[in-house]
Amino acid sequence: MEKSKKHLVIAGGGFAGFWSAMSAARHALELGVRDHLTITLVNRDEYLGLRPRFYEADLTGTRLPLRNWLAPLGIELVIGEIASLIPASRRMEFVNGSHVVPDIIYDQLILATGSRQAYPDFAERGRVFDVDTFAKATTLDQHLRALATKGFPTPASRTFVVVGASFTGLEIVTALPSKLEGLAPSIPRFAFHLMERAPEIGQGYAPDARQYITKRLQHLSISVHTGQEPLCHENGQLILADNLRLLTDTVIVATGFTASPLAAAFGGPRDRLGRLAVDAFLRLPGHPEVLAAGDISLAKTDPDHYAVMSCQHAMPQGRVAGHNAVSLLFHKDPLPYAQPRYRTCLDLGPGDALVTAGWERPMKTIGPEAKAIKAEIINQWVTPPTDIADTLAMASPMATL
Repeated sequence: MEKSKKHLVIAGGGFAGFWSAMSAARHALELGVRDHLTITLVNRDEYLGLRPRFYEADLTGTRLPLRNWLAPLGIELVIGEIASLIPASRRMEFVNGSHVVPDIIYDQLILATGSRQAYPDFAERGRVFDVDTFAKATTLDQHLRALATKGFPTPASRTFVVVGASFTGLEIVTALPSKLEGLAPSIPRFAFHLMERAPEIGQGYAPDARQYITKRLQHLSISVHTGQEPLCHENGQLILADNLRLLTDTVIVATGFTASPLAAAFGGPRDRLGRLAVDAFLRLPGHPEVLAAGDISLAKTDPDHYAVMSCQHAMPQGRVAGHNAVSLLFHKDPLPYAQPRYRTCLDLGPGDALVTAGWERPMKTIGPEAKAIKAEIINQWVTPPTDIADTLAMASPMATL
């Protein structure tokens, strides 16, 4: 990098990081300063993982090569696992692996390292699955296919437990029946269990939406256990608080997320999920050279609500963060982040979904129509356009889901 150039580093290549990079390139071109700016995106691998799709039966197309978008825009991709961030020297250090990545010095940093699956304290964690990353979703897929190859020979092999009736948990458990029937259509009936420690499933949804979710689970013959959580998973048994024992070879965890531990490098206020508090421009208080976007950022969408850990909020935050990073480097005014509209689109298995509108999450659209909306969101909003010009247009901070 030429010393005369400013250096913008984006830590994390998920939705927030990807759209930060696109927005930064867009704004630098808009200001005519692209030749005076080096943009570096750091990620653990070379892919943009479409995390909201990792619950799907078919993982084809759920991760995309970052270089398809970065290379045409002259954005450097550094593949490495970040070991630590040192704010005092604006330095990023990497984990030593098969190859050593040199430390990086930044002028402006966008922290977009996201979140990770929060795990309950199971005794046999190595035998518990999740869909937090493409690699983990692939491991689960291979496990299910291995059971199918053996013909699902035991009751435990035909029993599937999802722990956590979160958004992700509901999408996982309602996708499982059709996936398993596709793998082994002649196998005797499978047993599905959904566990939630809260007194009811669908926490955060309005009563009509919760009722619809419950009916859908009943239709799919999914047993629901509320008001308790497993004590442990050992010797092929999931043991619950009321001493109910479920014989199972497959436990899938969907108990929510916690922010990347790299947030701790900056101190300052954090919420119970570990997210860093930011100002209206997504800057970290006390660190004018750092912005945070996505799941690691505790950002207000409007005066009364904070963003949730979802691509719905990570993508617009990335667009604002990328724009603002370039503005700050070249002495322009940043833009505030705001996203007052909130909706969810919950996949509920083949031919069904639930769309809600508003923070109270009342039911708006259901069934095939909602399923079509889900497909539109995935294909037109979550998946970036292949055309670079279209992607740059979508990277405007004015664009929202």
